[in-house]
Amino acid sequence: MSSEAETIYERVAKLEDEIALLRSELDIIKRAFRNKIARHEISLIKEGKEVDSIID
Repeated sequence: MSSEAETIYERVAKLEDEIALLRSELDIIKRAFRNKIARHEISLIKEGKEVDSIID
């Protein structure tokens, strides 16, 4: 095996890092959507409409 060849362990470590980054980005997107939904619910409440929140 050549010294330039990537070992399976190195590849797995890189993939784990990529997964962690994607999870972090997904958390940011989820928070953004929750904020958007919350703002929409607040505007409905201000208009006097009854709202059942879908945010946990």
